[in-house]
Amino acid sequence: MHRTHRRPRRLTLVGTALTVGALLITTPADADTTRPDATTHPLVVVIDTPWEKLVPLDETVHSNGIWVSNVGRTDLTDVTVTVDASALKAVSDDVEVPCDPDGDLVGVCHGIGPVRRGVPVRVGAVRVGLPKASAVGLSREVRFTASAGDGSHGMQRYTALVPETGQEFDRAANARERLALDGTLPLPGGFTNFTRTALPAVEILLTLSPGLSLTERFRNCVRVRGEDLLTTVSCKVRGPFAPMASYDLDLGAVRAHADALLENIEYEVRPWSSDKYRSLPHQGDKHEGDGPGELTAVPRPSVATHLRTDAKAYGLLSTAVDVASTADFTVTGATLRGRPGDVVRAEFTVRNLGPGSRGSTQKERQNDYGSLWLSVPPGVTVVHAPRDCYGHKADRPTKGYTSGEPGLGHPKGRGYSCGGTSGQYLAAGKELRYAFEFRLDASGDLRPGFVTTMYQEADSRPKNNTARVEVEKR
Repeated sequence: MHRTHRRPRRLTLVGTALTVGALLITTPADADTTRPDATTHPLVVVIDTPWEKLVPLDETVHSNGIWVSNVGRTDLTDVTVTVDASALKAVSDDVEVPCDPDGDLVGVCHGIGPVRRGVPVRVGAVRVGLPKASAVGLSREVRFTASAGDGSHGMQRYTALVPETGQEFDRAANARERLALDGTLPLPGGFTNFTRTALPAVEILLTLSPGLSLTERFRNCVRVRGEDLLTTVSCKVRGPFAPMASYDLDLGAVRAHADALLENIEYEVRPWSSDKYRSLPHQGDKHEGDGPGELTAVPRPSVATHLRTDAKAYGLLSTAVDVASTADFTVTGATLRGRPGDVVRAEFTVRNLGPGSRGSTQKERQNDYGSLWLSVPPGVTVVHAPRDCYGHKADRPTKGYTSGEPGLGHPKGRGYSCGGTSGQYLAAGKELRYAFEFRLDASGDLRPGFVTTMYQEADSRPKNNTARVEVEKR
């Protein structure tokens, strides 16, 4: 599905560290009047990661490295660094600090050294895993102190914050489902209000790919089938919804159409706006719900089914629906006939013979050849290319960007990717056409080129995905 969404907000643990020039340094003498010299040997604690982010449902572990630095004139050989991260118990159940054998999150590291002037020594790191869901809106301070036997002393601190992240859809059908043609898939749903504020109402949004439709037409929902053939369903669900509470929904089911194939459902929740149509496409067929029921939310019980734990950071919760069907994508080649110097026109097509309809998949979009790739025969030159075909210097798809390409709609390419790298939705029985003009060169090279299509997954006859482009010179 090709749609731009808001970037979902997630729980984030942020640690801010001061730069070395702004560190709080104390010494046995007055910190405002004492300057670093051979007598005071001041110490500086440095935190090497100024920003730290932790996202729920993401197993990544983050850490802040701890260093001690000597800005005095004499080496120090017996330095102690104390790390007090005990306040992070309220933020995460997965916290580790160095030199902490009893696990109380207060570590005391003795015997560090030698610490030479201008050569920081690494002490360890504060490691933090997933924040607690209940920790949103909390901030806690982590403190570091360093001391030496001669009385030198240094201190650093940072504040860990778990900001409120709004509402998150966290219960849905499995990440991937299989469905028979004309079959239905039940849709459990649910969300959590990750804020400290009660909400009077929320907007539940479902986005369905072209081969799916919602079986229930709730009275408090509006659905729009946009020009991109995606169906957006927007429902106003009344609360109140308490802070840090979770709620479940019965969304009914989706049905697979006769031409459904590789489909997708996306789920989202947000505070309700007075503009009831703000989330719906501006263009498309709009229908108010006319069913007997209304979509409602109920408090989530202690044990909930279908609770999704596989959502990816910074991505909407979604379900891929693989329908038991296939499609047959075929391409047409051409034969270029004429004398050297002649300009010959040829049209290449990509057609979906059905029965399934679909757009490009994520795997197909990773290729660089779009809906159709043309490899130009070596004995001809392109003098006119369609506006939506990008010219390349190479006659085979290449990975990554190459400088100096002919570009979009330009002649003299040796290869052309047509339709863009994202492809297009191609319904059963429909086709895409690309007309080129070629000049037959004086060269005697009659080796053929070819055309091929990106649409290859779930294809019942992959052999007709490619066709030859022949050259016949008189």
